[in-house]
Amino acid sequence: MLRIIVETPDTEESALQTPDAGPRIVRSVARAAALLKALAAKGKPMGLSELAKSIEISKPATFHLLRTLELEGFVAKSADATYQLDWGLYELGSAVIRSVDLTRVTRLHLDRVAEETGEAVLLSILDGESVLYLDRGQSTESFTMVANVGRRSPLHTNASGKILLAHRDQEFISSVLSKPLAANTPATVCNPRELEAQLLEARRDGYATCWQEQELGLCSIAVPIFDYTGKACAAMAIAGPAERVSKQSVPGLVQRLHEEAHEISAKLGALVPELR
Repeated sequence: MLRIIVETPDTEESALQTPDAGPRIVRSVARAAALLKALAAKGKPMGLSELAKSIEISKPATFHLLRTLELEGFVAKSADATYQLDWGLYELGSAVIRSVDLTRVTRLHLDRVAEETGEAVLLSILDGESVLYLDRGQSTESFTMVANVGRRSPLHTNASGKILLAHRDQEFISSVLSKPLAANTPATVCNPRELEAQLLEARRDGYATCWQEQELGLCSIAVPIFDYTGKACAAMAIAGPAERVSKQSVPGLVQRLHEEAHEISAKLGALVPELR
């Protein structure tokens, strides 16, 4: 069922206030969503007039919305001036599916490592030029400062970001390292050459570390998770206080992470070699 909105001139401030003083609704976004839903419901190309009538706004306003959606890759305009949904929406939907499948597959493994180690275990992905934390396993002893689900972090300040960045192509790495790198703590590595050396080591050794670079008192170790394409699609990290997650504990924690990440990767269809 489409939400019908009374038309007023579009501005950046243009929004609807619900009667119960709930969240404000951005009018242009609501209209764009209505257009996409109308095209999906129809199931075949629609003309400008039909689309404008279906969501009850003017043809000029509908044209500008469609043009924007077309430029974003969400709508395609045919030679006969009709519109249909385009592949950009499929890409977004596929990204959601990948995330949902990933969290479902990893849930058991996150909890298992958290219970065994007593530390927080984080699942994250690369999103743009930042780390996005999707899920976590946590024991009763886990460090309370560890990132919450939905939080983002810079790529250079934590183990998860470093291992994900290490598995990207050189063009992407150079793009990230060429921009100003902020220091979260005095230990944050902001020198591009030093970071690039760390990324080479992380790719070679199969894990990355963070020694109080994200938050003081917090250290982490991360390994990659691979999917059926062979791409490092996510990172799995153990994070905890510096006195427990230390350089001395690296060998044992890395081994546990690799064991679990190996199983997860296999479930995601990756062709992973047997662990040594």
